[in-house]
Order: sequence, then C-alpha cells, then structure tokens
Amino acid sequence: MVPDWPRVAIVGGSIGGLTAGLLLRQLGCDVDVYERTPSELQARGAGIVVLKMTERYFVEKYGGLSSTVALSLPWWRWVDESGAVVAEELTDYRFGSWNSVYRGLLRDFELERYHLGHEMVDFEEVAHGVRVHFSNGTTTDCDLLVCADGVASRGREILEPHTQPSYAGYVGWRGTAREAALSDGAFSELIESIIYQILDHSHILVYPIPSVEGSLVPGERLVNFVWYRNYVEGAEFDALMTDKSGSLRSNSIPPGEVQDQFVDELHRSAREQLAPTIEEVVLKSPDPFIQVIFDMEVERMRFGRVCIIGDAASFVRPHVAAGTAKACADGWVLRDCLRDAEGDVDGALDAWEPQQLDLARTVCATSRAMGQQSQVLNTMVPGNPDWKFGLYGPGN
Repeated sequence: MVPDWPRVAIVGGSIGGLTAGLLLRQLGCDVDVYERTPSELQARGAGIVVLKMTERYFVEKYGGLSSTVALSLPWWRWVDESGAVVAEELTDYRFGSWNSVYRGLLRDFELERYHLGHEMVDFEEVAHGVRVHFSNGTTTDCDLLVCADGVASRGREILEPHTQPSYAGYVGWRGTAREAALSDGAFSELIESIIYQILDHSHILVYPIPSVEGSLVPGERLVNFVWYRNYVEGAEFDALMTDKSGSLRSNSIPPGEVQDQFVDELHRSAREQLAPTIEEVVLKSPDPFIQVIFDMEVERMRFGRVCIIGDAASFVRPHVAAGTAKACADGWVLRDCLRDAEGDVDGALDAWEPQQLDLARTVCATSRAMGQQSQVLNTMVPGNPDWKFGLYGPGN
C-alpha cells in the first residue's frame, strides 16, 4: 500500500527551506515553499563553508557540488602581528558561494511552487492540519507547516514568544576585498589558505571565496574577512548599531549603512593591530558591515503539526560555520522520520523533535564555548586542534 504523503507548506525559501522542500517532494509529499521577499534571495557574494550536510543533496543527486562552485583551501594557518606563521595544518575544508548553493537548489525546485512575496502573519489549527495566513491576504491549508523563516521567524514569535535572541557581547565585522586588488604578497599568502590572527579578547580570519558571479579563478575571487570585536551592551552598542539614516538595527547593518565614524575606527584598529596581509584585506574591503553575535535556542521545535527548523529554532554562533548545515540536517531527518512513519505526520514529528533538539544543543554549546574562549576568557591559542568547523562539534 502506498503511503498517504502529507501536504506540506514551508515558510522560508532560503537554503534550509529549499533543502527540506526538495527532500520532502522526493519522498512524495505535495510541497509549496513560501518566501516573504518579493524577489529571489541574494547574499551579496557571501561565502559559506561547504560541510557534508550542506552538500548532501548535491552529492546524492549529482555526485557533489561542481568544482566550479566550490573551492578547496588546503591550509589553515595562524599568524602573529608581524604576519609570521606560528601554526599551520593541512585541512580538507571547501568553500562555496551562498548564491551558487541557493540557486542550485532553486533550479531543482518547481518555480511555480516557490511563492515569492508571501510573508506569513499567522496560522491556526484546522481539521487534521494547519491553515496559514499571509500578509497579501491569501491562505493555504496543509497537513504539516515547516517554519524555516530564519532568525526573525514569525513562526517562533507565535509559538515561543518568550524565546528571544541574547546578545553575546560581540559582533562580527565583515567585508570582502577583490582578490585582484591585493598586493602580490597578500595574494600569494591567501591563494590556498584560511588565515587566523588572535588578538586581545578578539580574533579575525580571512579566506578566499567565490566572486559574486561565482568565479573560482584565482584573481577573480573575493577575499572575505570576519573580525570579532567586543562592544558593551548599552549606549556604546546602540551607537554602533545605529545606521546612517538614524535607525537602530537589532541584528545587522548591511553594507553601506554603517556610520563612517565606526568604519574609520575599524580601519585605525586594523593599522594598529593586524598582520600586514589581514590589514590589507580589511582596508581594501569597501562597505564593511556588521553582524551581531547572539545566542538563541527554542525549548521545543514541534507544536502539533507545526515544526521550526534552522536559524528559526536556534542560532549557532559562526565559529563552527555550521548554521547552514544544521538547517539542512533538520530537513534530512524530517524526511527520514516521515518515510519511516509512512507519512504519519504526528508519529514523524514525535521521532524528529528530540533528535534535532539534541543536535542544536550540541552545536550551539560548542560554538558558544569557542566564543567564550576567544572573546571573554582570552584563552584561544594558535593551532588549537579543537578549533574547527563542523556540525557536530570540533573534529567532525
């Protein structure tokens, strides 16, 4: 007997939502994805670490992400203020363009089932399912609602209003420089390396990523920097997070919107503290932007026939580079649980929730401990074998 696969509505059309949508559709579910933005998503050339769970869909369908959309950086190096290498090791990390991964998933999803301009405002239980209401006045009924709507999740706001992001005490200054704009010395140091520098209660990393267009050709790529810097919550932090128009931002300030005085201070600090190559990347990155680092974990991920996945459920500090992989993992396990339960939504969610709560707690605790080590305890050391990217903690 063929299982009666559920009708699924996924709110949030980024990598996590699309991965879940594709997997559930392969299983036989009737799936629609609803994205709040009116146009396809863009990440301004941002790079992501391609962990195994991020790539798993492409591996199983195509044998992996093409070498034309993911680059390998064999060396992980730590440098001191002079730029001298103080520790190094060979790694197998791969880096891809967020845009390339997203567009690869979107190409495989039926565009007529990917609904732009649909911001969920509410939902309600109906007979044997859920009715979802959107800001454009439309509704849809489903057997299972998956909230993959990110850090600012409306689903989480409705289901767990007491769960709010908690500021970690520091932000990530980010930016990208054109590889072609770098000096020969900086170019040669970065062509196949990710480079870290430890500072006083702070650290910075730089590494090549694909260009905005997705090119991996050396000289055409971008070089990404992330500099974690502490700011005391209160007036100092509020001033930093007030953009050029005078609006106080809660999660991030996009490129071009950070006040000039803070960009100038960033550049002064770069000249005073950073190794020459890292300094050059920071100074040659136009329009640096700010990402607030915070902690957030829900107590539950399942509420009746509604579940919350990815960043909507828990925010992983970037140190393990596993946020995207965790969102994908939530989708893979949901697929497996629905398959094993032969389409029984309640049975599947009963099995799914404890596994994914455990995963979120593990990876969040690992990344939180790494942040404490660097930004609070000041005990981060070059070459620490436990300082690694991975979904299930260091070394994985």
